[in-house]
Amino acid sequence: VRWGDMDALGHINNCEYFRYAESARLAFFDEVLRDIEVFTGGSGPILADIGCAFHEQMRYPADIDVGVRITRIGSSSFDVHTPVFLRGQDSAVADLHAVLVWFDYEKQQAATVPDVLRQWLVPEDEGALAVNG
Repeated sequence: VRWGDMDALGHINNCEYFRYAESARLAFFDEVLRDIEVFTGGSGPILADIGCAFHEQMRYPADIDVGVRITRIGSSSFDVHTPVFLRGQDSAVADLHAVLVWFDYEKQQAATVPDVLRQWLVPEDEGALAVNG
């Protein structure tokens, strides 16, 4: 957490949580997609919806951990849960939920999530999906 992440009320501004989640999602997909080619043909994920439940305030200085897990895969979209934790705490200070759509950027419309990507995401406990490999 950076000093500039705080707002006039002295806690981390709510916009920063969305930036933390974005960075975590990008790092997750960099890891997942490193060894597979899914961006051929001008398609990829696009953010369709996002929300955040705030459980407690954070203040500077703080070290955080941000998790990422896929909780649902549909034919053209998938849900991503991104909890934000103060390092060393078991409960999240915020839970972000996003819907990403696999999008054909040339046609400007939703597309089917590629099978090669589905093969990297496998069912886990409580309906969550984890990276396979």
